[in-house]
Amino acid sequence: MSLRRRFGGWFVCVVALIVGSMVASTALAQAGGTILGRVVDGDDRPVASATVVVLATDLVASTADDGSFEFRGMLPGEYGLQASGAGLATHAVESLAVSEGNASEVVFRLEPIPLREIVVTSSVSVLREEPVSTVALDREQITELPHFGDDFFRAIAVLPGTSGGDISAQFSVRGGLANETMVRMDGMELFEPYHLKDFQGVFSIFDPEMIGGVDLVPGGFSAEYGDRMAGVLDMTSRKPSQQHGSIGISFTNAWANTGGTFADGKGRWLGSVRRGYLDIILNMVADDDDDSQPPDPRYWDTFAMVGYDPSARHSLSLQVLVSDDDLFFEEDEPDEYVDVNTGYGNQYLWLRHQAVVGGSSFANSSVYGGLVSVNRDFTGYDLFDPDEYINLYDDRDVDLYGIRSDWEHELSQRQYLRWGFELRSYDARYDYESDSVIEDPIDDPRFEPGTRRSSFHDNYTGEWYSAYLSDRIRLGSRITTELGVRYDNLTLTEEDYFSPRFNLLFNVGSTGVLRFGWGQFYQSQRPYELEVQFDETEFYPAQRAEHFTVGFETDLGRKYTLKADAYLRQVDDPIVRWETLFDPFHPAPELATDLVRLAPISSTAHGVEVYLARRGGGKFDWWLSYVYSSIEDELDEGVGTPRYVDQPHAFTASASWRPGPKWTLTGVWVYHTGWPTTSVWAGYVEGPDGNPVLSYDVGPFYQERLDDYMRLDVRASRTTRVGRKGSLTLFIDVQNLTNRENLRGFAIADPEWRQDAGSNWYITFPEEYWLPIIPSFGVSWQF
Repeated sequence: MSLRRRFGGWFVCVVALIVGSMVASTALAQAGGTILGRVVDGDDRPVASATVVVLATDLVASTADDGSFEFRGMLPGEYGLQASGAGLATHAVESLAVSEGNASEVVFRLEPIPLREIVVTSSVSVLREEPVSTVALDREQITELPHFGDDFFRAIAVLPGTSGGDISAQFSVRGGLANETMVRMDGMELFEPYHLKDFQGVFSIFDPEMIGGVDLVPGGFSAEYGDRMAGVLDMTSRKPSQQHGSIGISFTNAWANTGGTFADGKGRWLGSVRRGYLDIILNMVADDDDDSQPPDPRYWDTFAMVGYDPSARHSLSLQVLVSDDDLFFEEDEPDEYVDVNTGYGNQYLWLRHQAVVGGSSFANSSVYGGLVSVNRDFTGYDLFDPDEYINLYDDRDVDLYGIRSDWEHELSQRQYLRWGFELRSYDARYDYESDSVIEDPIDDPRFEPGTRRSSFHDNYTGEWYSAYLSDRIRLGSRITTELGVRYDNLTLTEEDYFSPRFNLLFNVGSTGVLRFGWGQFYQSQRPYELEVQFDETEFYPAQRAEHFTVGFETDLGRKYTLKADAYLRQVDDPIVRWETLFDPFHPAPELATDLVRLAPISSTAHGVEVYLARRGGGKFDWWLSYVYSSIEDELDEGVGTPRYVDQPHAFTASASWRPGPKWTLTGVWVYHTGWPTTSVWAGYVEGPDGNPVLSYDVGPFYQERLDDYMRLDVRASRTTRVGRKGSLTLFIDVQNLTNRENLRGFAIADPEWRQDAGSNWYITFPEEYWLPIIPSFGVSWQF
């Protein structure tokens, strides 16, 4: 047999196989049942390019120009279907019967998404049962994440666009300072929402069981938010539908909370109390070879809400949030004595009234009052050098009260108005004395001298008046715009200013959303923010920031979602600030030896954030994020200086595995470029008289970097049913599982002498590290 005949025979077989497969597949496609359908809008007009999904399968179809779609070769059975279109509310059919050889028909009628429900700004949703953002962590996912102290603020710090250190629960939004992010609870702005401020706020003052939802808006926020310029963390309390409660204890906290309804569901209540035990943790991580005793912090917080709906159109609620902190620390060593006694308090009380006015207007008004207090008392001296000592007394508080009212009115399906106003009054009192003589470790005019004396006693009162108007307009089925403007008036600095805002949303296909944002944002220095500890006795004018944002998010199908954001924030006149140069973590910065004054000419932040997630995958879910960012201050004309939180590259990966209905294992891996630092060299040089003198050479600020940061945290939890409605949850949490030494900075005040191989003496500075491996555990009973 020739090669040609052999090849011809094989060719005929292959062709026959292909033709047979095509015929068989066609016959199979014709077998089974068929789903035929159309997608129309509220006016019965066909919706082209809508997406139709057969739930619990991988079948997806896109509608034709006449709104039609079809699925052929369906096995007999019951199917659920879901349709979505650009700018239209998703509609689902729970059950559609399909039988052999027959066609089942279905029509989806998609109504426009109500304008009030459209999210025109890029945001992150946390704790919501029904998230409004692609980047979203619901209550279960937040609970499963490893987070020290069961503080959901720490979970926020691993999301794209945010950053923070191991110790503090405070976080930076796109390179902004912590006080540049507004924190609100049910419309009430909270000014010092952290425990243990001597350690930069180790925990927040919120019990996550009291929170119904959190939205983090990292930039380009709408006109209703004012007087902060980096971001907004907007929280709402839970609205209980039935009686519930829980008690628990972990390695850092003990808590009890409850909630329920009364008066046939017209009334409701929430209550929570927590007590912290961080002193135990500090004892665990203390150096056994160190004779000094760790600090003894005590803190607690409580939240309560009582609400009542006198009618279907009116709702009233009274809310109170109180927190208190005390820190005692005494160190009595052979060479020095230090005594520290500090206390901080937060008290907020507000009454809310929500009302439906007419058939298309909604009003949300509140009257509120608050008290924020600070008391610090430091004493110390050198037993061998009586000329070195520290004495600090700081007693300050601020009373505030005000009224706020927000209104919404739906003019039509295409236009939605929002407007409101707020009147707030402050009364801040300062009683500050500081007298310290500290050895100057570095002879550099850029550092504050070791002899520091300050005295300030004064009161400041001021009012803040604000109003805003926002108009949201639907331009066709794909484009929604929002135009807004704010007016703010500050009596303290006799300023007033207008802040225009613009946001645009464009629906790309049926699952993609493209957002653009621009706006101007002002931030004042409030009466309680005067830095008297640094001899600042005059208030600065408001800072002005300009935001440019663009974002895209889409559902990729098969349970995958993608979100990408880019931003640019420019601040023309940043406020003067004070920093400890070599270690940003210092309990009393005004007593630090590396204290410097920074007066930027301008600041610029820009970056790109990418987030990819797989949710609802059964036993295994995960999400990844990568952020490229930059935040620089122009300290000298034309010279950009990285801010200490600048981290050009940041990766975060989180994965959850549920091997069974009771167990969950979650890990979070975080990596980012090392934070900026400043080079310093010390050694002996020849002096003017020929004798050796100790000399320091400090380089340009923040032009070097610490080692890259990396940490792996894990949490394992087990939930068991207890009785008919209760459950018992046990968890083990390990922070920094690999016990990696992440460099935090350098102790410049404690230089160490070294000798090289040539017997030459030089100085090194002890390295300071973030937290080592910290295991913790807890148990909670829900009933």
